[in-house]
Amino acid sequence: MDTLAGGMQLFLIVIGVDMVLGPCLTAVIANPNKPRRELARDVAIVLALQVSALAYGINTLAAARPAVLAFEVDLFRLVAAIDIQTEQLQSAPPQLRDIGWTGPRTLAAVKPTNSDEIYDSIQLGLAGIHLAALPRYWRNYDEHAGQAWDRASPIAKVLNQQPNLKQEIDKIASSAQVHPASLRVLPLLARRAEGMVLLAPGGRVAGMLAATAPQ
Repeated sequence: MDTLAGGMQLFLIVIGVDMVLGPCLTAVIANPNKPRRELARDVAIVLALQVSALAYGINTLAAARPAVLAFEVDLFRLVAAIDIQTEQLQSAPPQLRDIGWTGPRTLAAVKPTNSDEIYDSIQLGLAGIHLAALPRYWRNYDEHAGQAWDRASPIAKVLNQQPNLKQEIDKIASSAQVHPASLRVLPLLARRAEGMVLLAPGGRVAGMLAATAPQ
């Protein structure tokens, strides 16, 4: 999931910057001829910069965390917290208004039926804002799991094209306590990558895989 959401790259950047920033700035200010008070002041400034950089990095990671896994028409979208239109959260069903911190919440994003809303959703889609990021269209996934299952493809189709994924698929099936051959798959779109969602019979989400090149 970190690969799909791009979180690992951000984490490594934050750690790398913070580890480089302190030693580099310390090397710049280090001077044995400086008065002790001046050196202490400079070190305090360096520490403050490191803490500020770390705080900024943590805030960025929190904003980029995968918050929603949404079934949308015939695919899934993994939506980062920063991409959710939070001003609409009160329009979502009460049980879906908390996007949480412990992992993406699985839900369905339904198509609007009102003509004005359809037009607005098209305009937002052209701007890169999809239904999955609009809480007013969120619904309980359980009520739409059957639709996801009906639109999913048999896992055999994936294995025929990418047999190298068999081991990972078997692990997901084992974790979901189903036979691998019973799984189905839908495309998964994320902020920085593409992949697939594996569904157990009935539409229950069994797991996710990042896309790989066919072998």
